[in-house]
Amino acid sequence: RLLAIMIIAMLQTFSFKACHTNAFISKSKVVLSPSSCSKNLSKCFSTTNTSAGNVSMEDEKSSSDNRENEYDGFSPWHIENSSRPTKKRLGSSRFRQHVNPLARKFQMPTDMISEEWPNDTFDDPTLPLHIDIGCGKGGFLLSLAKESISEEGEDHEKRNYLGLEIRPSVSKYAKERISKRKLNGIIDFIGCNANVDLDRLLDRYTSNGGEVALVSIQFPDPHFKNSHKKRRVVTPELVQTLAKYLPYEREVFIQSDIKEVLDIMRLTIREEGANYFTDMIENVDQYLDENPTNVPTEREVSVLDQNLPVYRTLFRRTDAKIN
Repeated sequence: RLLAIMIIAMLQTFSFKACHTNAFISKSKVVLSPSSCSKNLSKCFSTTNTSAGNVSMEDEKSSSDNRENEYDGFSPWHIENSSRPTKKRLGSSRFRQHVNPLARKFQMPTDMISEEWPNDTFDDPTLPLHIDIGCGKGGFLLSLAKESISEEGEDHEKRNYLGLEIRPSVSKYAKERISKRKLNGIIDFIGCNANVDLDRLLDRYTSNGGEVALVSIQFPDPHFKNSHKKRRVVTPELVQTLAKYLPYEREVFIQSDIKEVLDIMRLTIREEGANYFTDMIENVDQYLDENPTNVPTEREVSVLDQNLPVYRTLFRRTDAKIN
């Protein structure tokens, strides 16, 4: 009897330790997790008598269900979460560099805007809009908006500014910087997948009396592999959306420090938007020498400081109507 008590005590001790160290029994694929054991030790102990196959299948199903439900009903840019300040700080912030835009969660429409957008965001929602696709932490647009406030004269066109960024934490961080720079009312940042939400956003803005003045796409993720080409931001569908909303003589500016990336974007716009856009640099082997906005991005500054080239071109909307 004493021996039986000692054996039971040893087994309970082993089960408890296994639960709290995420022990993996590789051959049987039994996974003992703290969440399933800490509240009910006896339940955890009983799992040692469960067949390995059943435990593995149940764990996999539970894990899959959790992944499916992680964004159930909400996008990864959910508007309630966007009001929570990030823990990142300017100068020391580190964010995930790349995401897969084809992932299920990034195919969801953004809910980082209210039903009243853009009326509740911009002081004058009828002003021409500069939209920066893949804006990152927003430094470029913030500098551009700040500079526009100080500019005066009849030649200066007042504009609103909108940055789109697919990485949720980065878009939230950019949005937090607006009030710190005292630029509320003329600039906004929205977390979204541009290839999912751009049409809806531009429809909202133009239906309200505004128009698109300039679209910039700068230093996008390269996605070199052929298997990843569908992840590229400049797709045939995006070009059609831009053609749909850009008025006559408004422009699309693209640049990259990787020649192949710029050439692919350029070719896509030339082919898919042949009737709607004119490349201001006719020769495909030539590029713009200067950034036409006169405000460099953080990436641009870094590249130029290393005496490396930046490849650029500018497209201008023709007067052709969308079929």
